[in-house]
Amino acid sequence: MIHFRHIGHRLLASVGGVIILGIVAITITYATRQETASLRQNEHALGMVSDSVTEGLSALMLGRHSKAAPDFATRLGNVPNVTDYRIIRLDGTQAFIDDLTLQQVRKRIDSFEFYPRRADPVQVVPAADPALERMRTTGKRIFHYHVKPGGERLVTVFSPIPSAKKCGECHDPRESLRGAVTFTVSMKEIDSNVAQTWQLSVLVIASALFGMVSLIYWFAHRTVSSQLTGFLAAMDAVAAGDNSLRLSATRRDEIGDMGRSFNHMNENLLESYMKLEEERTKLNTVIFSAGTGIVVTDGAQHVVLVNRAAEEIIGRTSQEIVERGFRQLFDDPEWIEARLGSEHAQSAAGILNWKDKVLSVSASTIRDGGGQAIGSAALIRDITEEKRLEQLLKEQSITDTLTGIFNRRHFDDVLLTEFKRWKRYGQPFSVMMIDVDHFKKFNDTHGHDCGDHVLAAIGRVLEELSAPAQIPCRYGGEEMIIVMPGVVEQGGADLAEAIRLGISKLEVDGLKVTVSIGVAGLPGHAVDDADALVKIADEALYVAKEAGRNRVCLAKRG
Repeated sequence: MIHFRHIGHRLLASVGGVIILGIVAITITYATRQETASLRQNEHALGMVSDSVTEGLSALMLGRHSKAAPDFATRLGNVPNVTDYRIIRLDGTQAFIDDLTLQQVRKRIDSFEFYPRRADPVQVVPAADPALERMRTTGKRIFHYHVKPGGERLVTVFSPIPSAKKCGECHDPRESLRGAVTFTVSMKEIDSNVAQTWQLSVLVIASALFGMVSLIYWFAHRTVSSQLTGFLAAMDAVAAGDNSLRLSATRRDEIGDMGRSFNHMNENLLESYMKLEEERTKLNTVIFSAGTGIVVTDGAQHVVLVNRAAEEIIGRTSQEIVERGFRQLFDDPEWIEARLGSEHAQSAAGILNWKDKVLSVSASTIRDGGGQAIGSAALIRDITEEKRLEQLLKEQSITDTLTGIFNRRHFDDVLLTEFKRWKRYGQPFSVMMIDVDHFKKFNDTHGHDCGDHVLAAIGRVLEELSAPAQIPCRYGGEEMIIVMPGVVEQGGADLAEAIRLGISKLEVDGLKVTVSIGVAGLPGHAVDDADALVKIADEALYVAKEAGRNRVCLAKRG
């Protein structure tokens, strides 16, 4: 008989109940997801079938083989495992069996000839059918689940047939849909699989429950209770100290006995704990920073602790660090003193380059509760990788990933800087606006990947032909711009011609590439701001385009 006065029985009831609920929840979730996945897979397969029919029908109609469409629609009824497979109009009537559509086509095309069919349309689906209405409204494939007499579940697919541009030659071009493919499939096999999944889930739950209850019962009565009894005896045996913590001892079970024994032990531990409090504070500092290099001294500044991380970062053994002393950690006593400020200074961090590494060093004086210095400590972190990533992120923030040259953001900063230098010191500079000739054809005819390859190749040419002081940037789309500090307008035109020739030698994906370039510079133009100079260069680029492309044009001076 189970008595809930004993902790083992209560543990069995509480832990067992939680685990049982967890197993049931997990199993139900798994079975539900399996059922949902089966339905989604079935819908995907049905969608592929309807897409195949739609593509086949579109190929016939767009290829002007409409006479074969009725036979194509008739053969759809022979598809295995599918019932009521038809092609319907948007009003729910069956297509390709009457003259309704043909008469409408004949009104649009007088010369159109056809063989007469039956006059009366067949209403396959009511025009107001909710599933058909949703398909007409959304233009998307609709799955309608229903149950036929006898309990068998069915799914009916309404897959829209979109109206192509070429359909407007024979049909109303304002219609976005031409009709729909509809067919019905039995869910019998899927429902059977789902039922098997639930049966298996119930079996798993039952097996797991039996196993868990047996295990918990054994654990609670054969292990937990006996271990608690042994723990009580062990605590009584080792009670030789003191502690401030007290446990509740009001219960009349094993936990209550353990609390009384634990409280007795803590009373004896209190004296020892107070003696260790000062050392615990120092150890907490060490433990808190265990992931970094740590060097600690005593009050006489003798190194008393060096962890492995400090040895690896500094590149010396623990013994060498102890012998050299705290202020010789990095062969620069003045640098350490600067971090400390003085013998009585608190911590101060600094960045140090040391043996091909970048270190963050925090040096501090450790003081007791009365403010008396009892030692020093250094916390050392290797931040080499952090600095490298910081520099990399900085470069990436001003670099165009596709072309490898600078991006628009960097261009705006450089342009403003150079314009200020021109205004203050009269230092000349020029800008070169570059545009790829017929770039739209690369994308439209050969795909966007080809266009990307063209831009990347031009970026490489700009990097190769630009002097170190010149700044090639991607301005936007297929336009690029080069800022040329210290270069007068004619010098910019000469460089532009060299770049134009270099790009004209490119062959990207088997295609020739040319560019048109406009150049403007200061002095030479009356402008109030840097953007005005860019606009003048862009106007020169437009002149180059109008003049036949693949050329360089200097901006007109006015």
